Amino acid sequence: MAIIKKALVLVITFVFMGSGLVAAIEEPVNLTSGEITGTLVDDGVQAFLGIPYAAAPVGDLRWKPPQQAIPWKGIKVTDRHAPGCIQPGALYMSEDCLFLNIWTKADDNEKLPVMVWIHGGGWAFGSNSVGTYDGAAFANNGVVLVSVNYRMNSFGFMAHPALSAESENGVSGNYAILDHIAALEWVQDNIEEFGGDKNNVTIFGESAGGASIYSLLATPMAKSLFHKAISESTWINADNVIDLKNANGFSESAEVLGERAIAAALDMAQVTGPDILSKMRSLSAQEILDLEHGVALIVDGWLYDKAPIEIFEEGSHNNVPIITGYNDGEGLMYIRPDRAPATLSDQRSLRVQQLGNLGVDLVDFYVAEDEGQLFDTEVDYSSDSVFIRASRELALASALTGQQDTYLYVFARNSRDPSQRAAHFMEVPYVFGTLPERAPGEDKELSQLMNDYWVQFAKTGTPNGQGLPVWPRYDLEKQMHQVLDVPISQGATDRKAQLDEMDRYMRARYEAAKH
Repeated sequence: MAIIKKALVLVITFVFMGSGLVAAIEEPVNLTSGEITGTLVDDGVQAFLGIPYAAAPVGDLRWKPPQQAIPWKGIKVTDRHAPGCIQPGALYMSEDCLFLNIWTKADDNEKLPVMVWIHGGGWAFGSNSVGTYDGAAFANNGVVLVSVNYRMNSFGFMAHPALSAESENGVSGNYAILDHIAALEWVQDNIEEFGGDKNNVTIFGESAGGASIYSLLATPMAKSLFHKAISESTWINADNVIDLKNANGFSESAEVLGERAIAAALDMAQVTGPDILSKMRSLSAQEILDLEHGVALIVDGWLYDKAPIEIFEEGSHNNVPIITGYNDGEGLMYIRPDRAPATLSDQRSLRVQQLGNLGVDLVDFYVAEDEGQLFDTEVDYSSDSVFIRASRELALASALTGQQDTYLYVFARNSRDPSQRAAHFMEVPYVFGTLPERAPGEDKELSQLMNDYWVQFAKTGTPNGQGLPVWPRYDLEKQMHQVLDVPISQGATDRKAQLDEMDRYMRARYEAAKH
């Protein structure tokens, strides 16, 4: 075990990495797959970057559940970020991308709380190498921080009848979620070597990472792999939960969509081979990335025996202490004033088209009262339907089970213009303590407070602690939340009427598809 005692002076080799001076740690850490060394960064924090937690999902392992990492001989130096998973753009990336990073400041024989971060990006973009996700602030605050990469795009969510037939469970898709589970299993097997407590693991993520938290809470296959959860801006909506074999009221089945996308790609590439699976796996990474195919959580009868909205409604999810929340202007990232409907009539027509007959009672909530509110109302619809409904759903489900440690927040700080609402992602650098150096002092104070809240929750199951502003529990009666802003305040029943009606609408659509 290579966790450095504060009084221990190791023989170290100084190297330059990025813009900062780091020190290579020569004493190895023993893992289930082999030995690694990391680097010593600022303030005594040790960083281990690019640790493989599963075998490369390439060749015959493409579109299969993750397999155990292949053991290596000698000492692997984990002093730099591994490639991100395949995605659009010029990022350093590869199909061989199932790696994680760890930051720790534990002494020998310590057992610190563990926090596992799952990045966002629409299950299509992103990587644990993004600077905003640097884990040093968490390590300095007394936890072991783990961040993970996972398969995205069609690599992570392709369903196809041939893949289902090949699977011993008769399913396909959800490979990204299986990657999360494999990473959590790796944590159980190895985190004690970094001073972490495998019996005190908090999963947290934002946007698509929040959708991943939602997904892990809903599957019994993740039960006992984590003990607390934080979901920020949960990206679960009408477009990204589908059924493996049947239409669900919002979409065709996952197998139909995948089969159509693959057929078009094979026709274009003129691929030959003895069977459909070999043809599929012969496609290049770029050809797969170019597929006309979306990403979605798949209700497959194995990982999920029913739609997650039903699982949460009946309270049969993994019941652990939870913080869930959202930014008050999520949709500002997606809605621009010049793209909002120009008239009240246009906005109403758009809502009717989007919501259909089952959404008639929801339409009026998202049509402005006057033309001066058209843009703000459009932002509200985007915010509520894409992120906020599902974020509140987690709080309601937790409270329904009687979980006392249920907490809801609304992040409302826009540091660029405090008079405006907070857009999507704006809370993340506050959570990680990675605001720009030029950030105002009051924003740095809010950042420290949020990091303290998250760490206190990871340690104890509640964000409340000595010196921290009291955060009320969320229950079904009062439905209180903490407003994370300058200054901190509290509120209750945020957007209740429209979110209640949106929940009813979502359930009605799912139910109608069964008949």
